[in-house]
Amino acid sequence: MAENYKVVVLLRKTFKVLAFISGGLGFIFFLIILIGGGTPETPRATSILALALGFIYLILFYTIAEVLHLILDIEENTRRTNELLERR
Repeated sequence: MAENYKVVVLLRKTFKVLAFISGGLGFIFFLIILIGGGTPETPRATSILALALGFIYLILFYTIAEVLHLILDIEENTRRTNELLERR
């Protein structure tokens, strides 16, 4: 699987890394805004938004990575089934 689709495997790994980076940054921004206090332009409630967006991007990027993995698994299973049917 990996030898045929190196770019897709690289994209999958990239999306997983992006998922955890975005989740971590969302949490860091949450803490910075919460601890740093709010101003009239950016109230402390904005920290909840940063946390929510970080979580949403984490789920989004991780889902994309898992869908790419699913597509690769489907391709591998289809090829294996084809090989088994040709032997008959």
